[in-house]
Amino acid sequence: MESEGDSCSWGGSEDPEVVCEKRLFKSRLPECLVQVACGHQHCAFPLNRNELCVWNTAGSPAAQSLRLSGHQHAISALSFGSKINPLLVCSASHERVIVWNLDECTMKVREGLTPQGIIIGTLLRLALHVRFSPDDQQVAVCAGNRIYMLSNETILVKLNGHLAPVTAAEFCTWEKNMLISVSEDRSFKVWDYSTGLLMYQSGILTAFPLLSLLIDEEKKQIITGCAEGQVNRSYFWIGTSTGLLLINLANLELEAFLCYKGMIRKCLDSTLFPFLLSNINHQNIFIGDGNYLACGLANKTVLIFDSDLTNTHHVFTGHDGAVNSVGWSHDKKWIVSASDDRTVRVWSVCKNEPALILGKEMFHRAVGFVQFYFMDTFILLCSGAEFHLLSFHLDATKDDLRRYKQKSICKLVQKFPMASTVEITSLSAVNDFYSHIVLTAGSNRALEVFDLNAGRSTAVIPEVHNRAVHQICQNKGSAFSTQKPEAYNLFMTTAVGDGIKLWDLRTLKCERRFEGRGCRSYPCGIAVSPCGKFIAGGSDDKCAYIYEMHSSAFSYKLGGHTESVTNVAFSPFLPQVTLQYIQ
Repeated sequence: MESEGDSCSWGGSEDPEVVCEKRLFKSRLPECLVQVACGHQHCAFPLNRNELCVWNTAGSPAAQSLRLSGHQHAISALSFGSKINPLLVCSASHERVIVWNLDECTMKVREGLTPQGIIIGTLLRLALHVRFSPDDQQVAVCAGNRIYMLSNETILVKLNGHLAPVTAAEFCTWEKNMLISVSEDRSFKVWDYSTGLLMYQSGILTAFPLLSLLIDEEKKQIITGCAEGQVNRSYFWIGTSTGLLLINLANLELEAFLCYKGMIRKCLDSTLFPFLLSNINHQNIFIGDGNYLACGLANKTVLIFDSDLTNTHHVFTGHDGAVNSVGWSHDKKWIVSASDDRTVRVWSVCKNEPALILGKEMFHRAVGFVQFYFMDTFILLCSGAEFHLLSFHLDATKDDLRRYKQKSICKLVQKFPMASTVEITSLSAVNDFYSHIVLTAGSNRALEVFDLNAGRSTAVIPEVHNRAVHQICQNKGSAFSTQKPEAYNLFMTTAVGDGIKLWDLRTLKCERRFEGRGCRSYPCGIAVSPCGKFIAGGSDDKCAYIYEMHSSAFSYKLGGHTESVTNVAFSPFLPQVTLQYIQ
C-alpha cells in the first residue's frame, strides 16, 4: 500500500541490547510534532499530515500497513483504546475527532471497500492530546485550555480551569471517575470527569510548561530508606522540557525532580529572602539561576560574579557608553546587554568576545532595556517610543580567516510603538515560561499592555504614577518555588517620589500601595521574591526595605549603606542578603 512519494524500510538487529530501527515510513509532506500511539502490537501515526497509518509490529516485513482517511486537516493527536477486543484508535485534528474500529477497518480493506470511522466531536480547536477512558466508552480530548469528554457525537462534560493549553490527560484505573491533567500553565489538576468537579489543583510546579503525563498503573513495590521491607506507593510522572517530576498519588505532593542530565533536585516551597546587591556605579543587575550574578556598569563594562561576590567570573568590554540593561538567557549560556552607545551585544558566558552585535544603524536612540523573551526564542528591547521584537540565531565559533565576521544572525520581527509617548521608560516580559504579555511604561506616565499573540496593544492605564514609571516588576516566580497560578497576574510599578504600587492584570487596577520607602530624588529599583510573598525596594535614604505582599507597611529596614541603594534582586533559592549602592 505504499503510494508514490512514500517509502518505507525494514531493519533489525539480533542484539537485544541494541535499540534499532524496525521500520521507516517517509511522508510526502513534513509532519508536525504530534501525539503518536503505541499499543501491544500496533503503532499509529499520521502520514502525509491528514492520513492515519496503523502498523502491526508483529506482522512480517511484507505485511501492509492499514491506512485510514477521514480528516481534512493535519492529525495532531492519536491514542489506542484500553481494550484489545475490539481494538479502537482515536485520531484528532483541528476539525474533528474520529474513533476507528481496527477489526472492522481491516475487514473493509480486504473486501475492497473504504473503511470509515465514527466522528464523535467537531470543531473543538487544535487537540494536543486524546485518551480513552478505561471502559473505552468515552474519550478525553485536550483542546485549548479545556478537556472535553466525548461519546457518540456528544460532549458529556467540559473540564475548565487551566490557564493555558492542556497538554496531557490520563485516567486513573484504580480510582473511579478520576482524571489527571497537566498544562502549559505549569500546574496539574485532578478531576471527577463524570461530574466535571475539580477535586484538586496544584500550584506552579516548575518554570517550564508541563508537557506529558504517565501514571504508574502497576503500583510497584518500592523500597524506602526510612522503613524496613516494602511499601505500596502509587506515583505519576510529569514531563517538562528539562526533566521529570515525580508526584505521590497518596498526598499529591512533589517527591523529586529528575533532570535529564542526571541531577536530582528536591522541589522546595519555602519563604526566600532577598539578595540585595552591592556595587559601585551600578546600572543593572540580573541573578539568573543563582550561581552567578551579572552586572552592567556605568564604566561601560559587564561583570559576572560568583553569587557570594567573592570572585569576578568574567569581565566583558566593548560598549562605548554606560550599560543600561543586562539579562541572562533561560539556559544560562548567554548574556545580553544594552548601552547608551545605541548597541546591543550578546555574550557567551564562556568567552570574552560578543557572539552578536546589533549596531547603531538599527537604533536612532539609546537602548534602554533588553532581555531574552519567550523561552529564548526572541530578543526584546526598547529604544525611543517603541519596542522591538527580534528573532536570532547565535553561533560563537570563529573562522580563522575571517575572525571579525560574526556568524550569528538577528532579524527584526516587528516594532511596537507605545501610544502618545516620547520614550519608553520601562519594559517587562517573562522569559522563564511562555507568555504573550509585554508591559511598557512611558514618559507620559501611562502603562500599556501588549498581547504579542494578537500583535497589538490591548489596554492602557493612564497616569499610573505622578511621575514616569522607571521600573515595572512582574511576579515571574522561580524553578525552586511554587505559587498559585493567579499570583502571576500581579506586577509592581515604581516612580520617583510616588512609592510602589501593586497591580492586577485581570482588573488593571491598583490593588495596594507600599509606603515608607524613601525614593524622592533617584530612581531606585524593586524586586519580587521567587515565592511571591515579599517585595524588596532600594531607597535614597541609604536603606533597603522589605514588604510583605499583603501589607502596605514595610516589615524590615536594612541599613548600613553609605549612599543610595539603587537596585535590588532576589536569589532564586539562597537565604543570603547583600546590598548595593551608588557613589
